[in-house]
Amino acid sequence: MASPLIDGLAASPDIFIHNFDIAGDRALIIRLSAAERRKASFLDDRVLGPGVEGGWAAWSDIEPAAARAPKAKATFIFHIGHCGSTLVSKLIEEASGARTLREPQALRTFATTEADLSDGLALWSEAEFEKRLALWLNVASKGEQTIVKATSWCGALCRRSSGAALFCCSKPDAYIATMLGAANNPIDLKLNAPIRLRRLRRLCGTDVARLADLSMGELAAMSWAAEAATMAAPDPARFHAIEFDSFLAKPAEGLAAAMAHLGLPADAARIKAALAGPLMRTYSKDATFDYSPEDRQGFLAEYRAAHQGEIARGMKWLDAAAKAHASVAAGLARFS
Repeated sequence: MASPLIDGLAASPDIFIHNFDIAGDRALIIRLSAAERRKASFLDDRVLGPGVEGGWAAWSDIEPAAARAPKAKATFIFHIGHCGSTLVSKLIEEASGARTLREPQALRTFATTEADLSDGLALWSEAEFEKRLALWLNVASKGEQTIVKATSWCGALCRRSSGAALFCCSKPDAYIATMLGAANNPIDLKLNAPIRLRRLRRLCGTDVARLADLSMGELAAMSWAAEAATMAAPDPARFHAIEFDSFLAKPAEGLAAAMAHLGLPADAARIKAALAGPLMRTYSKDATFDYSPEDRQGFLAEYRAAHQGEIARGMKWLDAAAKAHASVAAGLARFS
């Protein structure tokens, strides 16, 4: 690949480590402009369209350049999925001007590797994992205050990061309804269930469940429990919870509190302007679709009516899990 991309890793705000090939000990470097980053709801492989400059290179060639990047000033948004985290990240970006990276592909690789580390199955050692994550964050931040929004099932990375963070969530019954009702969400549940259950088993110290035995409502409840228990485990003061429907009821108050927690200036005029713009009236992942808080409430009512039996099964499973496992009880107490 062209050496200018490697040479620009430490200083150029537009050059990133997009992903790692762990077996091949390579990394993919790409160039994305600020406008392209702001437009993207996901910095995953969907950004690798025609015309995107980039290429793979050996890590031994990349590491010296990455090591020259200034120390990261990164804060995280963790979330449970389908709970307004993309909207919150875009509102914070609009109201503060902070550099924001939404769901970068490399972070997913770090999350799967972290799970493998916990099970003794990773090709990287603990020390190598920590070093590469730190270098990736430095390159991503470039010394600027940067907000990194993780993918929903990457919550275990909260143990590998520090500093103030947000946790976007929904109440468990609303989450179960959303995951059962909205198109493609049941597939997401199934695809992400194994890594979540592995983590929940580690948190609980026992075999909490077997995926094949869970109904869809119970699967959604287990997924909620895994993320909530994960966020309840570290220092509680570190995480500021944003419950989506409460946020939508008082968005100015919620946005100001989130920004203050992250150490961003919460200017009332800029917050008002951000909330008055199109972000609150369109679907955050695709602005071509109109989607308001009232639309969400309408869809949620439909999902509840259509799936009330499975929602009840999921809530029953969650209640039983909380009675049996302190980590689930902590998540339920804090985020429900």
